[in-house]
Order: sequence, then structure tokens, then C-alpha cells
Amino acid sequence: MRTLNYQPNSLAQRLASQQTKMIGLVLTQVNDPFYYPIVRGVEDTVSAAGYTLLIMSHPPQRLEDAPKRPLWQNMVDGLIWVAVSFDPKEMQRIINNKVVVSLVQQELSGSASAILTDNYHGMAALAQHLVEVHGYQRFAYITGTNYTADSRERLRALRDVLAQHQLDLPAEYIVTGDYLHGSGSHAMHKLLALPERPQVVVAANDQMAADAILTARERGLRVPEEIAITGFDDVPLARYTMPPLTTVRQPIYEMGAQAARQVLDGLRAREEGREWLPVKVVLPNTLVIRQSCGCPLNGTLSLEGGDA
Repeated sequence: MRTLNYQPNSLAQRLASQQTKMIGLVLTQVNDPFYYPIVRGVEDTVSAAGYTLLIMSHPPQRLEDAPKRPLWQNMVDGLIWVAVSFDPKEMQRIINNKVVVSLVQQELSGSASAILTDNYHGMAALAQHLVEVHGYQRFAYITGTNYTADSRERLRALRDVLAQHQLDLPAEYIVTGDYLHGSGSHAMHKLLALPERPQVVVAANDQMAADAILTARERGLRVPEEIAITGFDDVPLARYTMPPLTTVRQPIYEMGAQAARQVLDGLRAREEGREWLPVKVVLPNTLVIRQSCGCPLNGTLSLEGGDA
């Protein structure tokens, strides 16, 4: 071995032991600011445990193909699936193939662990602030994707708070977005074409809110004096919009780290021959007040309600 300078093939060793020591991470796209902290949280956690991280992105038009691609054919021991559409039957097939799965902002009850944030209470706190502090009555909402529950929960919370104050959210004031760059601008053009302009636009994430602010300013509108705009996530971009963005901060890094810990716990249990059951964790959010809603000063408000 010394004479021939033999080097063991680590991949072959892993396959022989029926372990690849690789964790798969599936995202919508890698260049979205929401995903950077998640990737860091996952990578920090799995690398400390001696695993390699394999990242795959699937643009929305290819999401339905994701579970059927070669990645799932004996290449990973665990899988972290972040806010990406999936076929429950295909996901169950992956799990039945002894891949430990953790879903982020998605659920597959009883089969995979899940990391969620308290989307409902986060949006409810933001909506209450906009109504009770600023007195806004004419709201618009830019939605996220239709295949994850987070946007639906945020819209449900917004509607509930408005109903509590005898306010309505007409269908024409709800415009479809996709969380990605550009869709907020497209939605904002539609909203500004309405006969009566909304007083405040609530976007389902910060990227679309930033696009909406830029579009409003390009149309000659002052934010927040003539139209207020808010987001959700509190990615770094939110601090640098003009004006800085009022939003709801999600513990994004911790979402990735928790998902990775769930997968590692499942893998350890399998190695030790003990029973392991998937768990669901709901993390709390924080309301972050900046100038885009009409407030003169910055501030934060921690929101209770998340539970394990």
C-alpha cells in the first residue's frame, strides 16, 4: 500500500457500510437571501457531526420533478426539504427507503420531522400594529407560493385581524406573488392600477416588499407617506430598503440548524437500533418596526406562541 501510494476511496467505504455520510438540502433557489442563513445553519450543524452537505436547487417550474431525480437514489442518509413543493407519495417513498427527512415550512404528518415558525401570530401582530397604531383601513396583500402553508397562514391571520376591526380585504386587493425577485414589482403595478389605491401593502416576504417599495418610488409615490409597505422574514435586505422595512423576523438560521439536528438525531437512533419518532417544532417570530409602515423609530417585539 505504501509502495503504490494507495488511498482508500471514502465514497466506496461509505457505500459498503450502507452510509454515505451525506445530508441533502433542497431549496427553491440558492441565490435567494432567505436561504443563506438556512444553509449556514444546516452546514454548521452537519459538518460538526462529520457529514457532508449536498445542496440542490429546483426552480418552481421543475419542483414536481425533484423527488424523482438521482439525488434520492442511495446518495444521502438524510434530507432537509425547505419550502419546496413535493408529492406526498414520492416523499413517503424516500422515507421508506430509510432516508431521514426533515421538512422546513412544510409538513407530512407522522412521517417526517417538521420545522415551522408561528406564521399566524407573526402576521397577526403586524396587522394589529398597522390597524391599531396607524389606523390603516384599506389593505392589500401580495401572496407567496400556493404550495406552502406559510403564505396561507399569513393571509388567514391578516384577514382575521381585519375582520376583528370590521375591515375587509377584497379579492382585487390580493395579488399573487411567488416570493422571488420581480414578482413584488409585478404585483405592485397591479395594485397601483386599482381605482382606489391601498393605504398599506402587506407582502408575504421581504424580497417582494423591497420590489414593491422600489416600484412605488419609481411611480412617484412616497413611502410611507402616501403608501405604506411591510414584509416578512427580516432578511438583511430589509434594513437597507428606502425607507427601512417593517417586517416579521423569523429565526432563519435556527430553522436550518434545528432541521439538521432532527435529521442527525434520526440517524443516530438508527445506528443505535433504537426507536425514533419524527417531531414537529414551531419557533416564535419577532415583530420588527422600521419606517416603511409609518413609524418614526425602529423597535422589536418578541411574539410568544411558538412551541415544540
